Amino acid sequence: MARVTDRGGIFDWRQARVGALVLIGGLLLAYGIYRVGEVFDVFASRYRLTALVPSALGLRAGAPVTLAGQRVGQVESIEFIPVGRKVGDNNLRITIAVAEEVQDQIRADSRAFLRTQGLLGEKFVDIAPGSSGERILQPGDTIAAGIAPDIDQFLMLAAGALDQATGIVADLQDLTGGLARGEGTMGQLLRDDQLYANLNAATTEMRAVLAQINRADGTFGRLIRDPELYEQMHGAIARVDSLGRLILHSDGTMAQLIRSDSLYSRMLGTITTADSAVTDLSAFVRQMTTGEGTIQKMMTDPELYDQFLRAVIDVQTLINDIRANPAKYKPNITVDVF
Repeated sequence: MARVTDRGGIFDWRQARVGALVLIGGLLLAYGIYRVGEVFDVFASRYRLTALVPSALGLRAGAPVTLAGQRVGQVESIEFIPVGRKVGDNNLRITIAVAEEVQDQIRADSRAFLRTQGLLGEKFVDIAPGSSGERILQPGDTIAAGIAPDIDQFLMLAAGALDQATGIVADLQDLTGGLARGEGTMGQLLRDDQLYANLNAATTEMRAVLAQINRADGTFGRLIRDPELYEQMHGAIARVDSLGRLILHSDGTMAQLIRSDSLYSRMLGTITTADSAVTDLSAFVRQMTTGEGTIQKMMTDPELYDQFLRAVIDVQTLINDIRANPAKYKPNITVDVF
């Protein structure tokens, strides 16, 4: 082992190397601690805010706190709210420590969301920055908690959608099974050769009918291909249109009925007069049927009716006797001659 004499002493190089390694290791450790503290914001000055939530499932003390996705602190504690001091349905008070350098970013309209790192990762608190017109939250203030999508809710929705999809698949299986068994019209179309033959025959007959129409032999064919019939129909429509225009723009009765309020008023007055006459006639008939006069008795008194019937019979008998024996009723007239 080499030894070096220095001012009357002996210097050991092995010990010097060990000391140098320890010093370098200490410097590297200090630098690493500094970098880790810088990354995780360990050495920053912090202030505390609280958030009230119904549940903090999966969130633990020490979980990171981010602001717009950047780490600015950590969850300091999670405590139950005393029953007598609960606000709404909130059960837990979460205390978060946030770096003071971002305090002006967290304002009264900021929201704290419980999010998940990835699909199945741990929970953390993410704060949405506030707007410039709102008050800056001070140490000890309560930040409103926002509602973020939760993996459990997502799984519940996925389970519901899966159940619906399973039901749809089952319905499709029933439908296709019925078709395969030949049930219903569609099943018969798929399985029944006779029904197919009937449909084929009906299609053939329809084609024959369309061919006859297309040959312009009948009325439908002429409607399709005869320009003269079209001209006649066009002329008839034009005449109807002219008649309508004449009625609208002339001074005749029909035009007056359409445009004139006075003619309508006169007709309404006539109708009102007729209605009054009908009312008077109804009152007259009601008086005849409910009064005590001769006409009412003739309509309602059976004795008067019998007397009238006997008088008619007597008159008829007298007339018949006069026709049979006219001499009997001939007056004896004598004329004195002077």
